Parts: sequence; C-alpha cells; structure tokens
Amino acid sequence: MAKHRFFYLLNLARHRVHKHVDRVVLEELGVSAAWLGALFVVERYPGATQRELARALGFNDSAITALLRKLIEAELVARAPSEEDARAVRVTLTRRGAALAKRGKPLLARFNATLMEGFEPAELDAAARFLEAAIERFGEEER
Repeated sequence: MAKHRFFYLLNLARHRVHKHVDRVVLEELGVSAAWLGALFVVERYPGATQRELARALGFNDSAITALLRKLIEAELVARAPSEEDARAVRVTLTRRGAALAKRGKPLLARFNATLMEGFEPAELDAAARFLEAAIERFGEEER
C-alpha cells in the first residue's frame, strides 16, 4: 500500500474546503462560492467571451450559460455583443458585481492564510508545485 494516499486526501480536502468556503461566503456575502469565483474571473478578464470564461473556470458550455444567466439576473454581470465577432458576447462586471468581488477578496485572503498556517515557505512551494503538477498531468477534460 502507498505511504501517502494522495488521491483520497486531495479529494477529501477539496470537498471539506469547498463546503467550508461555500458556507462562509454564503453567510457573509449572500452568494455561493461558485458565484464569487466567477466574479473574480470576470474581474480578472474583463470583456472575456463566454467560452473564455468557461475555460478559465473549468466549466462546460451549458454550465457557464446557466451560471451567467443567474449572475445576469442578480445584476452582477452584464453581457454585450462583441465588436469583433457578431456571434460572441463579452462579459463584464456590473457596479454591483465589482463591489461584491471587492468584498470577497478579504475572505479569499483569510481562506489562503488558514490553508498556509503552520507551514514554512519551502513546504508551501512544494505543495503548490504538487498541485500544479496534478493539474497539468490530468489535463483539461474535454467538454
């Protein structure tokens, strides 16, 4: 048997962290962690197409369509036709979405601080390298 059960530990850690983060974000901001994550991505890539956002979030086309519909209904993002491609739309944050993303940043900093607590910089570098390797080795799944 392997000394480290990385797959099990990674899966359990992802589940517990996600549950905790989702609960705290909902309590403090009134939205899900998925919504907040999407706002962060739209903020980072203002004017990105729906497909670009799906890729950045790791979502398929139908999932990003549903998510964006909810964010538009909540008046957190807006869509506008692309000037370069009539078939594409560009997504940007609304003033309300930008304010919510700004309010979410201290939460993200707090979550990161909790994850890093008690570890030396070299250990954190190794952990980051491990996670980045896992992402690369398992690649992007087809949508």
